[in-house]
Amino acid sequence: MIKHIAIPILALGLAACEPDSEESAAPAEQAFPTITVGAESISDVLSVQGSVVASRRSTLSTRMMAHVTDVLVEVGDLVRSGQTLIRLGVDDVAAKRAMAEAAAAAARAARDEAERHAVRMDTLLTQDAVARVQRDRARLALAHAESGLLMAEAALREVDTAERYASIRAPFDGRVVSRHIDEGDLSAPGLPLLVIEADGPREAVLDVPADAARTLEVGSTIDVISTGGERTVARVSAVASGADPRSRTIRVRALLPSSWTSGTAVTALLPAGTRVGVTIPWGAVVRRGQLTGVRVVTPDGVLLRWVRLGRSVGSTQTEGEEAGTRVEVLSGLSAGERIIP
Repeated sequence: MIKHIAIPILALGLAACEPDSEESAAPAEQAFPTITVGAESISDVLSVQGSVVASRRSTLSTRMMAHVTDVLVEVGDLVRSGQTLIRLGVDDVAAKRAMAEAAAAAARAARDEAERHAVRMDTLLTQDAVARVQRDRARLALAHAESGLLMAEAALREVDTAERYASIRAPFDGRVVSRHIDEGDLSAPGLPLLVIEADGPREAVLDVPADAARTLEVGSTIDVISTGGERTVARVSAVASGADPRSRTIRVRALLPSSWTSGTAVTALLPAGTRVGVTIPWGAVVRRGQLTGVRVVTPDGVLLRWVRLGRSVGSTQTEGEEAGTRVEVLSGLSAGERIIP
C-alpha cells in the first residue's frame, strides 16, 4: 500500500552516506509517496542451453560413384518436391543399359523359342510321336529360359535405378542450407551432397537435467529465449523416455516459430520450484552507471542505498527488461523497509 508521509530531507546518499546532488537540493520538508518493501513467493527457473533445428531435415547423397556434371541450386535457394538439384555423369550407366537391354532381348527370344518347342513336344507326346522324356526336357529348357529372362529384366531394372540416382531430386519443399560439392567433383556412395530443410516450425533441442525433466511432458509450455533476445512460449513436442548415462540429461524438444534460424543457440527457462524473496517495482530502481540503488526512508532522512538485483518477476518480457514488472533484490534491502518509488 502506498502511504504519503512527511519526510525531513536530512541526508541522501549511499549506505555510506554518499550525497546525491539532485535530491540534496530538495526542500527541508516535503511529502513523498513511499512503499513498504515486501516479500513474495518467487518461482525459480533453471536455464538450459539448446539449439534450433528444423522439424524436417534431409542430407542428400547418392549410391553411385560418378562425376558431378551440374549443380542447379545454391545455398539459400527455395526448392520444390521432385525438383532436380544435381546431375551426375552417366556414361557408364548408358553402356550398362545397352548391355542389359541386349541381354533382355536375347533372353526373351530364347524364352519364346523354348515355349514353342515345349508346345510342340506336348502335341507330339499326345500323338505318341516322342518319348515323355523328350517332352520333360523341353519343359525344363523352357523353365531355364524363363529364369534367364527374369534375370535379364532384373538387370535392366537395376540400370533404371542407377539412372534415377544419377539425378538428385528434392525430397520435399524446403530450402538449401548447405552444399558440399561442386561441378566436376567426384561423388561417392554415402558422400553428403546437399542439405535441405523444410520450411515451417522449428524445434528447440534441449538436454535437460533428469530432475528438472520430471516436470515436463508433451504439451507442457516453457519460455525460450533466442540469442537476439526474442522470446516465445514453446510447447513441448517430445520428451525422451530415458536419460543419457554420461550427462544424466533427458532430450526434450519444443516447437518454435518458423522465423527462428536453425543452428542458432537458445536458452530455455524451466520451472524449478518456488522460494520467498524481496521484490520492488522496476520504477524504484536508481541507476548510476553500472550501479543500481534505491532511495530508502530512514529516521534520519532519505538515503540512496546500493543494492544487487536479480531477475524480473511476474513478466513475460525478456530478463532484465523494465516493462512494468517487479525485480528481485538479492542484497542491500530487507522486507519492511520503506522506499521512494
